[in-house]
Amino acid sequence: MPNKTHTTAVVLIPPESVQPPIQAIRKVHDRNFVRWMPHITLLYPFAEQHDFGSVIPALTQAAQQITPFSVELARFDAFRHRKSCTMFLVPEPEDQIARVHSALMHHLPNYDDTARFAGGFHPHLSVGQFTHRSVRTEQQRLQTEWQPAHCEVEAISLIYRSPETENRFVVSEQFPFQTRNR
Repeated sequence: MPNKTHTTAVVLIPPESVQPPIQAIRKVHDRNFVRWMPHITLLYPFAEQHDFGSVIPALTQAAQQITPFSVELARFDAFRHRKSCTMFLVPEPEDQIARVHSALMHHLPNYDDTARFAGGFHPHLSVGQFTHRSVRTEQQRLQTEWQPAHCEVEAISLIYRSPETENRFVVSEQFPFQTRNR
């Protein structure tokens, strides 16, 4: 069984062109604004950095099974936890991201933590933490103000928390999806 750490992850990162409105919300509401870039988590926790060499071939193979696809970030939803709520943007179509997750699970079955939630893997892009009392009102407010964002997803990213960047997550490597003209 591989060692797993909460200092690495495999994620989808929306292109910088669609990040400013997401970051504007996260800056106000997300306690992890500085630590993480906007992302959709695929595998977390993941391999320790010194084990990247052994997982890179599997990440490459999984990425080559996927064709780039379009995602729309138009709708907010929330997870309710015991003491708080996490609000997120729903990346649609969710089944496209679920296919990426399935390809990763096929090649890296020991990193299945994101598949073990009640209801299984649930793609989301977190924008902040809220109280149970405020989440519905804030979700309605954000939804009213939000302009849907559209982007192409063309790669998965392997990220790690770097001491050189004050423990912020940075991209170690990207794994491009197969090109459409094959």
